[in-house]
Amino acid sequence: MLNFDYEKEPLRDILFVDVKSFYATVECAVRGLDPLTTMLVVMSTADNTGKGLILASSPAAKERLGISNVTRANNLPNHPDLWQVPPRMNLYIQENVKFNQLLKEYVAEEDHLVYSIDESLIDVTDSMQLFFPDTGLSRQEKRWRFAKRIQKEAEEKLGLVLSVGIGDNPLLAKLALDNGAKHNPKFRAQWQYQDIPETVWKIPRMQDFWGIGSRMEKNFYRMGIDTIWQLAHTEPELLYQKFGVMGQQHYYHANGIDRTILSEASPVAKEKSYSNSQVLPRNYTDASEIELVVREMAEQVAARIRRHGCLTQCVSLFIGGAMGEKSGFSHQMKIPATDNTKKLMNYCLQLFRKYYTGQVVRHVGISYSRLIFTQSRQLDLFSSPEESAKEEHLDQIIDRIREKYGFTAIVHATSKVNGARSIKRAGLVGGHAGGGPGGLDGL
Repeated sequence: MLNFDYEKEPLRDILFVDVKSFYATVECAVRGLDPLTTMLVVMSTADNTGKGLILASSPAAKERLGISNVTRANNLPNHPDLWQVPPRMNLYIQENVKFNQLLKEYVAEEDHLVYSIDESLIDVTDSMQLFFPDTGLSRQEKRWRFAKRIQKEAEEKLGLVLSVGIGDNPLLAKLALDNGAKHNPKFRAQWQYQDIPETVWKIPRMQDFWGIGSRMEKNFYRMGIDTIWQLAHTEPELLYQKFGVMGQQHYYHANGIDRTILSEASPVAKEKSYSNSQVLPRNYTDASEIELVVREMAEQVAARIRRHGCLTQCVSLFIGGAMGEKSGFSHQMKIPATDNTKKLMNYCLQLFRKYYTGQVVRHVGISYSRLIFTQSRQLDLFSSPEESAKEEHLDQIIDRIREKYGFTAIVHATSKVNGARSIKRAGLVGGHAGGGPGGLDGL
């Protein structure tokens, strides 16, 4: 029995598009290989843990060799037909741009949303009549053909294999993608309001439902809710009392309700913080070496907030201990609004020196929050205006040099001593190798 009058709900034509095993598919495409039959893994052979990690594996590698995206390099099967390639993040970003440009050929800008590097959704409600004017086709048939057309064009022009979830709203399209299209021979699935009892309510695992993670699943179990059907038929007021607004949202989602209209959605708010973190390549036990990494990271995040035209009023430092060793710490401090590299370095070092008690360190993270987007500067009573202006000018010069010639064009001498990380990490994108110019090296 359905809990809502779905005829009163927004009826849109949403396509949620995913590139299958994106990194691996791109690597196959640039080599002229079939991404569905080629066994290939994208493997970071020099990641920060000192052990190679599989970042992506082709469908054939997953199926035939049981490789997952968390397999370590030392557990990789030795197979003569298995391609092992390093990551090239710049190439993947370029291909993501091409992929989304292809989607924009079918919809207006406001009807397109990038969800992640390998997933995007488009609202084709206003485009279907343009591309499929045949009045003899049902709405469902037009959607199906629309998805097929995009899949074909992406394969022919970009060499990419797409999975497409089709739905009456963004939520149903996403659920169709994750629970239907990715397991369908045609890599397409369509979920509609009238099918909710046979689709949404029969999703086998609660964690297979968008927005429900392991923690929320455990919370539901404690309430005696073991399935999406049970969640959809739980008293909404009970969920509100237990989880607040999020409880109501889960109730609506379990009933397939999502009233989002892409073209009417509010713009994404500016980031509330900027941060950087890294897993060190080995255990750090020397406080001076750890301080060196803290300085480098404080400088890198300072450059980011300057690039985005903001000042920070709060710095946070996270120090993670090595496995099996004494735990680390995470602390923050409020500061006068600034984007000055020297000051931010000193604040981060204050936190480190105050709370560090000799831990063996393997993870460092820095975050700047409580941001102010302004060009104004507050005078420091303990520094002369001339000195502050001089330091600001120096930061700007260094930023411009690095923007034009790369980070390593100008570095501190300390970045060349043992334990420093900034030079080694300069070529990474998202923590992994970016690849050479054009992303075509290493073929």
